[in-house]
Amino acid sequence: MTRGRVGLRIDGDEGSPWARNLLLDVGRALARRKRGLNVPDDHAWLQIECRRGEVEVATMAAIADDAMHVLTKALEIEVSQVRPCRVIVDEGPSSVVDRVIRISSQPRAGYRRDDWLELLFSHELTHLLVRDAWGVGPVLWWEGLAVHLGDDRIRTRLFGHSYHAYCRALDHLGGLLPLEPLLRASTFYRRRADLRVDLQAGSFCGFLLETLGPQCLRAFLTDYRRPTRAEPGVRLDPITKQHLGDDFVGLCEGWVRFLRALPCEPVLVDRLRTRTLGLECDRSEHCDFCFAPRSSDRECPCPDDATGRT
Repeated sequence: MTRGRVGLRIDGDEGSPWARNLLLDVGRALARRKRGLNVPDDHAWLQIECRRGEVEVATMAAIADDAMHVLTKALEIEVSQVRPCRVIVDEGPSSVVDRVIRISSQPRAGYRRDDWLELLFSHELTHLLVRDAWGVGPVLWWEGLAVHLGDDRIRTRLFGHSYHAYCRALDHLGGLLPLEPLLRASTFYRRRADLRVDLQAGSFCGFLLETLGPQCLRAFLTDYRRPTRAEPGVRLDPITKQHLGDDFVGLCEGWVRFLRALPCEPVLVDRLRTRTLGLECDRSEHCDFCFAPRSSDRECPCPDDATGRT
C-alpha cells in the first residue's frame, strides 16, 4: 500500500511574501506527517484552494494526506491509481461533483475545526474513491460507506460511541428503520433529517466492510447496474447472493444479528429514549438516478448514466 502526495496549487502571486510563507507552512505541515511516501514525485493527487485563510490551507493539506492514507488502506485501493482532484475549502454545503470536493470551513457546535474538516473531507473523499474505483451503488451503499469511513470513524474517536453502538441501542428500543425503503435516493435524502437514516446506513455498510472485506464490496458495486427511467427498480439479489453471500433481506438480518452480539450501552439507550424520532420535516427531493437535488415539481433532466453526486 502506498501513500498519496499532496500537490498544492495556490491562486495568486506566488512571489509575494504571503504566498512564500504559506508554501513554507504547508511544506512544514506535510513534512511533520510524512510517513513512507513511495509515489512518484509527479503524482500530485490533490489541488487545494482555500478561501478562508492561510492556516486553513496548511491544515487541509495535512488532513488530506492522512485521510488518503486511511481510506485507501480501508478500501484496499492503490493511491497511485487515484486520478487528480481538487478540494475547495469555503462556506456552504459539502459535496463532490465530478473531480471537485467542496467542504465547509465552519465547524458544527462541539467540534474543533480540524476534526470537522477531517470528517467532511473523509466523507466526500470516500465518495470519490469508491465512485472511481468501484462504481456508484445503491444510495444505501453510496452514502453508507461515506458515513462509515467519514462521520462514524471521526465521531467514534471523538465521542467514544460507534454507529454500531447507536444502532444496537435503537434495536433495544425497537426503533430501527427498515432498510429496504432507503434503497431509493428520493426516500433516503427526503428522510435524512431522521438521525437513524445515517446511523443505520453507516452501520450496515460498516458491518459489510468489516465482515466481508472491501474486495467483496468492490465486486458487488462493480457488477451493480443502476436503475434507469426505462427500468426504475433497484435490483440487488442476484449480485448480492453472488458477491455478498445472501439476498438483501438476509444481509439485513445478518446485520441485526451482528448488532445484537454487541453490548448494549445504557447511556445511549437513555439518550435515544428521550428523542422523538420519525417526526422530522422532510428534506429536499433528490433524483433516483443521479442522486442530485431537484425541484419536487419536475423531473431531474439528468441522463440515465449520470454520475452520482451529493
